[in-house]
Amino acid sequence: MLCSVELARLLPQLVDVLVVSVDVSDAGVAIHARTKSGVPAGCTGCGRLSEWCHSRYVRRLADASLGGRPVRIDLSVRRLYCENASCPKVTFAEPGGA
Repeated sequence: MLCSVELARLLPQLVDVLVVSVDVSDAGVAIHARTKSGVPAGCTGCGRLSEWCHSRYVRRLADASLGGRPVRIDLSVRRLYCENASCPKVTFAEPGGA
């Protein structure tokens, strides 16, 4: 199994997320990851930082092959509340590390 240092070297776009699991099969490599809780993200409307989580959802990303196998990244990201009452956005999705 790959350690987190080896994985970050192979897939540097995962360095800022928490890798939950890596499943390797003949069909491909499936990586399950999530953005880190407790890290503020900037609102896409006004830029104000928020950690107030509304919910999470999964983005499914495809990446280049790894060892000749296709790579799929399932990235769980947070939807956050904007804490700026004058911002037109009530909620926003944080950017995914991948």
